[in-house]
Amino acid sequence: MTRGAADRDGRPPLSGRYGGLLVAGVGFAVTRLFVAEAVMLSGGPLAVVATAGSLVVGLAVSVAGVALAVGAFDAAYVADVARGCLLGVGVMIAALAVTVAATGVGMIGSAIGTQLLAANVLLAGAVGGMVNGHRKATLRRRREAIGRGANRARFINRLLRHEVLNAASIVDGHAELLRERDESGDGSRSVDAIRRSAARIESTIHGVGTIAEERDAVPVRLGSAVEAAVSTAATRDAHGEAVDAAVEVDLGDAAGVDADADDRLSVVFERLVEHAVDVRGAERVRIEGTAERHDAAVTVVDDGEPLSERRRDVLERGAFPEYDDPTSGFALQAVSLLVGEYDGRVRVTNGEDTRVSVRLPRASADAAVAAVGVPYPDLRRAAVAGIGAGAVMGGVFWLSSGGVLPVIGALYGAESAAIGWVTHQFHSVVFALLFVAGASTSTLRGRIGSPARTAAAGLAWGIVLWLAAAGLIMPLWLRTVGVPAPLPNLPWSGLVSHAVWGVALGVGYVLLGGRFGGNASSTVTDDASRSTGEAPRSTDADSERSIGS
Repeated sequence: MTRGAADRDGRPPLSGRYGGLLVAGVGFAVTRLFVAEAVMLSGGPLAVVATAGSLVVGLAVSVAGVALAVGAFDAAYVADVARGCLLGVGVMIAALAVTVAATGVGMIGSAIGTQLLAANVLLAGAVGGMVNGHRKATLRRRREAIGRGANRARFINRLLRHEVLNAASIVDGHAELLRERDESGDGSRSVDAIRRSAARIESTIHGVGTIAEERDAVPVRLGSAVEAAVSTAATRDAHGEAVDAAVEVDLGDAAGVDADADDRLSVVFERLVEHAVDVRGAERVRIEGTAERHDAAVTVVDDGEPLSERRRDVLERGAFPEYDDPTSGFALQAVSLLVGEYDGRVRVTNGEDTRVSVRLPRASADAAVAAVGVPYPDLRRAAVAGIGAGAVMGGVFWLSSGGVLPVIGALYGAESAAIGWVTHQFHSVVFALLFVAGASTSTLRGRIGSPARTAAAGLAWGIVLWLAAAGLIMPLWLRTVGVPAPLPNLPWSGLVSHAVWGVALGVGYVLLGGRFGGNASSTVTDDASRSTGEAPRSTDADSERSIGS
């Protein structure tokens, strides 16, 4: 998740959490209320294709909403697409209202024509809004990447100017003193100063290389990273001078959590501790930790002076100051750059104590699936497997009792086998997506990788749908639209057809290469992933210490 996608408390916006459901609801409502009952099956081929196409588009919008709800898309992306969909539909509703107010309904056409026209206009708004939202999210992601690159370049430039030029000036000045005092032999202090400055230059150059490169994400134990940071930051400040500050560590369950980061993670906590002690005058620092299913947070609590709004903006929004700010130093900028590369976020709370919370994604596949859902390639596989399983189940319907498909069409106001086929496939794809999403986040996902076990899981899912969807929801829905239906409606033929569907879904999904969360941490969409480089990993502790010192 990008830092711009969350509120101040770190929670994603409502449109990010429930945007997929909103899109699915819009698509379903437009399709059910306007499109389905306006489909023409008795006119010319062009009319049939045109109206059936509107039905398919409307149901496809609903499927896209379900995919957004369960798929591997970050909250900002989902929010942009959902807002675009709602905005597009809202604009089209306003346009229709203005048209009706100006001309009257009678000027538009017959009832069916008016209904289909309204449906097509609303669907055009929904699809156009979703496309616009997708483009907006893509452009925002690119802007953030460009912004991080610009911040990295600005950071490196300032670090070189501040550290290297200052150290070079010291070397030059003391070299002149050495020349003047060479005859007296009183040059020990200048020699020490030159050595310290030379070491500072070397450390800074190494640090620039460390912060400039992008690295592949690897699991990093939070407890080890914090311990390494504290062992250094608690004994000396950013300039290598001894400090007198008490640092207490209590990570709790978070100590054993592997974060999805790299071997520079300790630098983040080291810089936060150093900034609290060296810049804000803290005498007591406490490091706390909390672990959740999909991420973990490490909070640095100190009794130093509160962080200013400018410093908060550096940490929370990655807003680097336009000009050098000697009061801020480079520590917070280094923290912002690194946490941004880890797809983490920083939250600051000022009060009696200052709390800087760094929230990072967990490295396990369990956490990745819980955090972002089903990877996009597996969504495609699930949809294709759902279509195949729906075709198999439809064939069973056709062979056993041809009257089932028209009844499914009646759910949408058109008791037709053709409409029943289309809407049946829609149901099949939606339930296939829910099956993969549920299996990927359950404790069973590691046990159902083979075709046989996935077929068994699909069989169980089919039986659940027979009991709940076909046995209870469908008859209630039919009664709502005026079609008599027994309640519950659980014929044995329905059990057989749903069992066949579940087995076909499970086998088809695995044969297409689908997995249940095993590769979620490495397979993500463009909008849910960060690009990584192939740069070699440095283990030089001094070079990592120099970042933002």
